[in-house]
Amino acid sequence: MNLIEIGKKYPSSKNISGFIQLYEKYFSEYKDKKINLLEIGVDNGDSLRIWREYFVNANICGIDINKKNFTINNTDILIGDQSDYKFLQSIVDKYKNFDIIIDDGSHQSKHIIASFNFLFPCLNDNGIYVVEDLQASYFPRFGGSRMNLNKKNSSMNFIKSLSDSINYETNDKPFFKKKKFDGKIKSIYFHQNIAFLIKGMSVNYFYKHDNKLSISDKIKKIISYLF
Repeated sequence: MNLIEIGKKYPSSKNISGFIQLYEKYFSEYKDKKINLLEIGVDNGDSLRIWREYFVNANICGIDINKKNFTINNTDILIGDQSDYKFLQSIVDKYKNFDIIIDDGSHQSKHIIASFNFLFPCLNDNGIYVVEDLQASYFPRFGGSRMNLNKKNSSMNFIKSLSDSINYETNDKPFFKKKKFDGKIKSIYFHQNIAFLIKGMSVNYFYKHDNKLSISDKIKKIISYLF
């Protein structure tokens, strides 16, 4: 059975939002592989049941800030705060690395950014990091704005900045200083209310060459900023 068929068995919000069709597209290559999957935000457990039935060879862990009164076979459900680095470290200590990470947690921008900053380095190359329900990044109560689409530190603008790191040319950026995730994200796919980030070195990895520029090249680089 594919994810869409399995999804029909469980009343997860991923069906209503149309996410399940996207997950089928991005996750199909992992279906029978032995992978580690982490989902932030367990709710009633339906999405974990979907993953458990689809990824038959996977190690699956779900985390939530609220205690749950159910269990799912061969699935860890751990209680803790997604922005608590000590808690996240305990998960990494157990699983080491992940192939898929899904953030369907608080939807608070500050929590999404904190989780990404800590967990993305623990994602394997070609692994997929998913952030759901990005519409919340435009709500003031979730750290966004309906009026200012460029509001600093919203989850959407954080991901937008990561897409910049894939595409901008260092020659057009004077005084370039490499950021944490520069050169470590292969691609980002935006769909309505959800983003998929693929980890890996970009095809034209230019960051490592920046320090080799001559003085004249650096001057040209500064001048190019004006054009």
